[in-house]
Amino acid sequence: MTKKIAILTQPLHVNFGGTLQAFALQKTLISMGYEVETLNYNLKKSSDLKKILSSLKHKILSNKSIFPFFEKELQIVRAEHNKFIKNNLKYSKSLYSHQDLKNYIESQSFDAVIIGSDQVWRVAYSPRIESFFLDFLSHNNQIKKITYSASFGIDQWQFDENKTIEIKRLLRKFQSVSVREKSAVELCQQYLDIEVKHTLDPTLLLEAKEYLELLNPKQKNINNIGKIFVYVLDKNKSKEKMIENISRELDKEIFYNQPEKNNKNSYFIKDLEPYIYPPIESWIESFFDADFIITDSFHGTVFSILFNKEFIVINNEDRGNARFESLLELFDLKDRLVSCHDEGYLKLIRKKTDFEQVNKKLNKLRLDSSKWLEDSLLN
Repeated sequence: MTKKIAILTQPLHVNFGGTLQAFALQKTLISMGYEVETLNYNLKKSSDLKKILSSLKHKILSNKSIFPFFEKELQIVRAEHNKFIKNNLKYSKSLYSHQDLKNYIESQSFDAVIIGSDQVWRVAYSPRIESFFLDFLSHNNQIKKITYSASFGIDQWQFDENKTIEIKRLLRKFQSVSVREKSAVELCQQYLDIEVKHTLDPTLLLEAKEYLELLNPKQKNINNIGKIFVYVLDKNKSKEKMIENISRELDKEIFYNQPEKNNKNSYFIKDLEPYIYPPIESWIESFFDADFIITDSFHGTVFSILFNKEFIVINNEDRGNARFESLLELFDLKDRLVSCHDEGYLKLIRKKTDFEQVNKKLNKLRLDSSKWLEDSLLN
């Protein structure tokens, strides 16, 4: 019988959605009665000197300057997120290689390993992609292998013929496979010749009230109630103009809750304040407080839906539009995905969403996804 579960997801750093999907999956599994631990799989840290040398090499090769964050700076910038992980997740020691993963999983006597969620199968985002198909456990038939809402991130196949053959072989060792996007179902059928289940992102397995329980009422900030919350990952002038137009049209102020700056403009900076990521709890509270959401983020879209807030999603092709289309289609909200160059968004922001129907769909999908997960662990 499956009792002890390891979750293998992407490294948890300062990605609000990435950390919360890990929190949600762990919380869901604990509520089912399992002992759960998320594996802290990461790339080995580079020394500050190595970062400088790598930056100089990049400058020579591309004639572009990139200034890295040094270890002490990262500790400050990531402090609130690291605190959330420490307080709310059972997180393993640091594991830096597939051999570390193999040794740790087998030494801790895990009954099952779950791959997911988020873009664990996106080559550009995951350290050593083979690890996320559990190649290091392919000969271990005692440990149950499952994916839950694994995502390729994009709707195009990223693997060459040899890698495709390897992945197909590895996935046949899995007891159950589910993916997060409709496009991923189609990719698995077309390239891997396997039938997979389409399931919800883990963040949607929890109800809004379960996220609100994370907030400290004594620290509540009432200044943003009724405003427009803007959570935009990739800023540009077109998006800024769009945000200004919506603010003017709705006659509401806007507010942000993310670092003012993401990239350093020199090796050494005196003031780190503009780079610091706010607490995850205050990010959640921003959705709860706002009257309207503007986002280009997948999990920004998820939390807009969870908190029943009117919203629009600015398409973000570089990060993969398939994720947004699949999510919004589940709730008949595809019209909420707009382009900066489509002036129709000003009419759309006045359109009211039937959240009663959205919630009915969500409840049904939540039950279906949870049942699939529980059945996969029991069978």
